[in-house]
Amino acid sequence: MRELQPGEPAVNGHAVQFYEHEAFLLDSVTDYIGSALSAASAGILIATPPHRDGVAQRLIARGHDVAGAGVQGLYVALDARETLSRFMVDGWPDPTRFDDTIGTLIARTRERVPQIHAFGEMVALLWAEGNSDAAIRLEELWDELRARQPLMLLCAYPIEAFHDTSHAKSFGEMTTLHTNVIPAESYMELKGDAQMRIIAQLQQQAAALEAETIQRRHAEAELRRKMEQLADADRRKDEFLAMLGHELRNPLAPVTTALQLMRLHSDEPLRVSRARETIERQVEHMTRLIDDLLDVSRITRGKIELRQEAVVLSTLIARAVEAARPVIDERGHRLTLDLPDEPVTLNADPARLEQVLANLLNNAAKYTDVGGRIWLHAYVDAGQLVLSVKDNGAGLTPTMRDHVFDLFVQGPEVGAYARGGLGIGLTLVRRLVEMHGGTVEARSDGPGQGSEFIARLPIRSVSQVVVHNDPIGAGLAALPKRRILVVDDNVDAADALAELLRDYGHDVRAAHDGPSAIEQAELHRPDIVLLDIGMPGFDGYEVARRMRGELGLKATLVALTGYGEARHRRLSRDAGFDQHVTKPVDIRKLEKLLTATN
Repeated sequence: MRELQPGEPAVNGHAVQFYEHEAFLLDSVTDYIGSALSAASAGILIATPPHRDGVAQRLIARGHDVAGAGVQGLYVALDARETLSRFMVDGWPDPTRFDDTIGTLIARTRERVPQIHAFGEMVALLWAEGNSDAAIRLEELWDELRARQPLMLLCAYPIEAFHDTSHAKSFGEMTTLHTNVIPAESYMELKGDAQMRIIAQLQQQAAALEAETIQRRHAEAELRRKMEQLADADRRKDEFLAMLGHELRNPLAPVTTALQLMRLHSDEPLRVSRARETIERQVEHMTRLIDDLLDVSRITRGKIELRQEAVVLSTLIARAVEAARPVIDERGHRLTLDLPDEPVTLNADPARLEQVLANLLNNAAKYTDVGGRIWLHAYVDAGQLVLSVKDNGAGLTPTMRDHVFDLFVQGPEVGAYARGGLGIGLTLVRRLVEMHGGTVEARSDGPGQGSEFIARLPIRSVSQVVVHNDPIGAGLAALPKRRILVVDDNVDAADALAELLRDYGHDVRAAHDGPSAIEQAELHRPDIVLLDIGMPGFDGYEVARRMRGELGLKATLVALTGYGEARHRRLSRDAGFDQHVTKPVDIRKLEKLLTATN
C-alpha cells in the first residue's frame, strides 16, 4: 500500500472508499491489493471486468507476478455481478448462499495464508440499482463473516451515487457499518491546513443546509396547514351549497300551500287566520334572508343593509320564540323565559334581531337531546341589552368554541341531533349583532355540558314603528279525487298540504317521519304518496324502498323535496319514485301531477 499522508485514514478492518474518477479508484485498489502481494498475503478482487483488468494491468506494471500469485491461490479475481447472482434471492442477499459462496472462498484462501486483503464492488452494484437496503444488508453479512474469519475488507462507491438528499439516511447507515471512511480524491489530495479549511467549510455548509432543511420543513408544514384549511373551507362551502336549495325551499312549501288555502276559504276567517299564521311563521322575513344567503360573498363582507326602527323587546322575543317554536316543540324541549319587568325599547332592525334570536333558539334546539331544557334570559346592564340563550345539550369542545361563528361550520354531531342546516346561522348572528354595535360570545364547559350564547346590544333612542302588510294570492283549480299520503318532517308543510288536498275532496293522511309513513301506507294503501326526502331517521329514499319492497305498494310515489340536483333525481328514480318535484310546489304543477297519475 502507498505511504499514508498526514491526516489520511488507514485502510484497516472494514473500510469504504469513495471516488470521483475511475483512475483514482484503480490506483487505490492497486495499492491495497499490491500491499498484500508484497507481504506474501492474499488479495481477493471481486469487481466489474473493467476494474479487474485495470487493477491487473497496474499490478503487473508495478512488478507483481499476477499470474504466479493466481496459480498459488494468493490472487483471486472474480466478476462482481456473476458472484452477486450466486447468493441473491428475489433482490435480497441470502445468508446461507453468501456463506457458501464468499465464506468458502475466504476459508480456502486462509488455508494458504493467514492474512487476506479483499476488495468487494458488489455493494456498489446494488446501490446503483436503487437497492440500498440490500447493499446495507450485504455490508452486514461481510461484517458477520469477518467476525468468524478475520480479514481486511475494502468497499468502494462512486460519490455521485449519493447526490440526492433522500440518500442521507441510508448513507449514514452504510458509513456506520465501516471502521474507516475514506473521502473521495478531491479531499484526499489536500494537505495539512488546506484539508482542515475544507473540512471547516463543509461543516459550515452542512449547518446551513440543516438550517435550510428545517426552514423548509416549517414552510412545508405551514403549506400543508393552509391547504388543509382551504380544503376544509371548500368542503364546508360544498356542504353549504348542497343544503342551500333544500333548506330554502322547505319553508316556502307550507307558505305556498297556506296561500292556496286562504284563496279557497276567503270567506272563512278562522281558516284564513290559521293559514296566515303559517305564512307569518315561515315567510315574514324570508325574502331578505334569501337575498343574503344566495350572495355568500356579500354575507362574508357584511354587506347587509339594516332597516332600523323602534323595537319592543317583548314583541321581538315573542316573534323569535314563535319562529323557533316548531323545532322546540318537535323535539319536546322545555323553554324558560326570564325577561325584564319593565318594557325595553331599542332602535334596531326588528327582522334582523328576530333572526338573531330565532337562530340562537333553533341552534339550542338542534344540538340538545329530545326533552332538553332551553333558557332565554334578557336583561339590561350598563346601557346594554343582554340576550342569553342557554341549553343543556351537546356542548362545545374548546376548538369548536373558537370556530362556532365561522361560515359553514356545523358541529360534528349534527346528524345525531337534527335535520341538518346550512352552517351559516351563527355566522349571521355574529355579523348582525356586530352591525348593531354589539358583541356575541359562546360559552361551554365542554362536550355534554350544554352551551350558552350571549349577545350584548347597545340601547339607542327609538324611531317610529313601521307596519308591513302582506299581499293576497290568486285562486285554484279543482283537482281529481285520490287517496293521498303526505309525508314531510316539516309539520306545517305536511298538515297544510294535507288540508288543502282534503278541501278538494281527497282522502288525505299526513305523516311526519319515516316509520309513521310506512305505517300509514300499510293501513290506508294510498294511490299517491307525496314524500319528502330530507327527513331525520331514515330518509325518503329508504321510505320509498320499503314501501316498494316490504309493502309491495303500487302507488305513485312523488319525491316532494328541496333537493333538485341531477344526482338527487337519479337517486329518487333508483329508490322507486315515479316523479321528482322540487319545493315549493306550484299548485298548477301539483294539479297536473295528480291529473296525470289519475
